[in-house]
Amino acid sequence: TKLGKVASALLDAPVSTVSVEARGELSTESVDALGLAALRGVFAGVVDEQVTFVNTPQIAEERGVGLTVTTADESVTHRSVLEVKAVAGDGTSVSVIGALTGLEHIEKIVRINDRGLDLRAEGLNLFLTYTDQPGALGTVGTFLGREGININAAALSQDLTEGSATLVLRVEKEIPADLVARIGEALSASRAVQLDLA
Repeated sequence: TKLGKVASALLDAPVSTVSVEARGELSTESVDALGLAALRGVFAGVVDEQVTFVNTPQIAEERGVGLTVTTADESVTHRSVLEVKAVAGDGTSVSVIGALTGLEHIEKIVRINDRGLDLRAEGLNLFLTYTDQPGALGTVGTFLGREGININAAALSQDLTEGSATLVLRVEKEIPADLVARIGEALSASRAVQLDLA
C-alpha cells in the first residue's frame, strides 16, 4: 500500500495501469492480495471515500485503472522485493521498490525509478526530484531549519545519465504546503511532494 501511495504521488498524472511484481522468496507465495494493496495506496490520495480491500476493485473499474500482478524467481539485492509501477495514459511511469530487511522485517524503500535508496517506509516524508546541483541538500535543510522542522533521516540518489537526483527526507513534523512549494521552486524540482507513510 505504501509503495502504491509513493508511486502514484510521484507520477503527477492520473494512473492508467498498475503493475506489481514480487521477486525472490516472495514469488513462491500467493501474491494476488498485493495487487489490491497497491491499488489501495494508489487511490488513497485521489478519491474522497475511504479505500478498502472491498471497494478497491470497483474504484479501479470506475476509473479504468488496469492491474497486473506477476512474480519472478530472482531478486538481486534482497531475499525478496516488491515493485509497484504506476503508468499514466501517455506512457510515463514511476517505479517504487520495497523490501523487508533484517530479522525485524523493517519496511524500506530501496529503489525509485532505478535510483537506489535505503530509507524506512514510515512517518512523514518529503520526496524531491530535481536537477542535480551543488548545495541542494543544504538548501533544503536551511528551509526546514528556519521553520524548526527536524530531519530524522535522509536518502539521496543521483542519476548520472540524466543529471537528476531524488532526495527523500523523513521529518519530525508536517511541512506546511507553501513551504513544500518554496523548496521545490528553490531547487527547480520537477516533483516536490510530502507523504505520510505512518
